[in-house]
Amino acid sequence: MRVLKIIFSLNFLYIILIAAQIAAIIFLCFFVPSIIPLAAAYAGTFLLSAITAAVLLGRGGDSEAKCAWFLLISALPVAGAVIYLIATAGKRDYGMLKVETAEENSIGKCANSICGTCETGYDSAVYFRDGVTLFDRMFSEIKRAKSRVCIEFFIVRGGHIFDMFLEALKEAKANGAEIKMLIDGVGSAFKLRRKDLNRLKDAGAEVKVFHRITPFPRSRLNFRDHRKIVAIDGRAAFTGGINLADEYANISSPYGVWKDTGVAIYGTAAQIFEGMFNAMWYGSYTMRPEGSGEKLCLPYCDSPLCKTFCEDLYVQQLGAAKRRAHIMTPYFCVTEKLAGALEFAARRGVDVKVIIPHIPDKKYAFELSKACARLLSESGVKFYEFTPGFMHAKAFICDDRVFLGSYNFDYRSMRVNYECGIMLDGIICEEVEADFEDCLKRSETLTESKISPAKRISRFVLRLFAPLI
Repeated sequence: MRVLKIIFSLNFLYIILIAAQIAAIIFLCFFVPSIIPLAAAYAGTFLLSAITAAVLLGRGGDSEAKCAWFLLISALPVAGAVIYLIATAGKRDYGMLKVETAEENSIGKCANSICGTCETGYDSAVYFRDGVTLFDRMFSEIKRAKSRVCIEFFIVRGGHIFDMFLEALKEAKANGAEIKMLIDGVGSAFKLRRKDLNRLKDAGAEVKVFHRITPFPRSRLNFRDHRKIVAIDGRAAFTGGINLADEYANISSPYGVWKDTGVAIYGTAAQIFEGMFNAMWYGSYTMRPEGSGEKLCLPYCDSPLCKTFCEDLYVQQLGAAKRRAHIMTPYFCVTEKLAGALEFAARRGVDVKVIIPHIPDKKYAFELSKACARLLSESGVKFYEFTPGFMHAKAFICDDRVFLGSYNFDYRSMRVNYECGIMLDGIICEEVEADFEDCLKRSETLTESKISPAKRISRFVLRLFAPLI
């Protein structure tokens, strides 16, 4: 199973293309002179790289990704060009949501123009400090469904939680509810077995796999549906960092204590999350929410190839911050724009603290997080490791507002993945802050006295190619 996972990964494709590059160089040096002049072969190679680089620089997009691609194309004149063309071929907008609203609020109006959502009302919200309490409430609400259940997860894995989920779906189906489920093909690859997929269908769910892995390289595989949404009857919606697997409830513990968070939103805002799901299910979706609510919130989302919203929202909030900016994230590798906002906030005296894992699930991501943390620490940003295990929670507290959802503080979440989140204020912000302070008590300050030259080089390379990972 592990061998298959490696074979079907993008990294394996890169290795094959680099090997092909080496073979091409050998062929160029030893065999091409007998067919065509060596100078012509070199000129052709140079021309291919130059054209590819010109196409790269002429396209829109952020400068960090362009620099990484340019470096790859320059280092591997043929293979780099091939990788770039494969990774960017046939891209198109997908998952576009449009909420019809007469939005006047500045942030809400911006959200409506960029990601299609709007500021909307809600009746109540419940914050969950762990997967156990979230799953209990989620399955209970699914069992009460009468009309429809919309489910979207990045990772689905068979096990105890999956079995409980199936029982909830069966009750919802018995009530007459329509069940639709969207699963990311990359995130759930080699985790969800075919028999488990059949069990979902037997429970009454209509299932779609988003970007299923195939042996053939396709650019769209780099775009992951990282959203976590469960929307029920347009009255309740769940989101956060939690996927559908045993580790999220600490039933299995591959990386020590698994710390995660989530939120349930009740009222009109739940319809927006259902709209996000429908946009992914149908490719695009237009809606008009019904009802109002006692309080206001801002649901938001991001899709590849569109202008980013979450990153700009975070930058704007950090620019206005006066007291605190507290972050829980499993991966920390921010863009230059977001790094600058964090640095400037810290230099202004804002209490900027970030909790990352102590036991990582991906070693290269952990090294990248520590490399980025080391740079920002010089500006006064404080970093901590969650010593009991793996910090998978995704929360950002900025003064009196909190941002919850599927976003990590890394380049992939901000620029490449399909993501979703919600901005809330009031008492729920203080509940998340209390959870942050509790995690802080169980964390240690991230300190690295001496780093070996080999590790410095590896981290430097990781930072260079971070936009492509």
